[in-house]
Amino acid sequence: MAHTGDPVIGKRGRVVGWVTSCAIDNDGYLTGQAFLEFKSKEEGTQVFIYQGSPKVLGKPPAEMETGDRITLPVPATVLRRFPK
Repeated sequence: MAHTGDPVIGKRGRVVGWVTSCAIDNDGYLTGQAFLEFKSKEEGTQVFIYQGSPKVLGKPPAEMETGDRITLPVPATVLRRFPK
């Protein structure tokens, strides 16, 4: 689950905002809010969230070996704030 302050990453790998809240809805979906840059707020835009804001992401990819693990961001989609 995403937490307050977790970074929101755009499709080109740049931080475009941060999570302000997240909860599980009645259907079991994670639903949250985030502050986003104006150009990243378009409905349907795919973004990525580093859930739990790891302090260390692990080794640089060039130094990784078989069996190493790295934290990956989770995909999310921008929705309307007040769905119809």
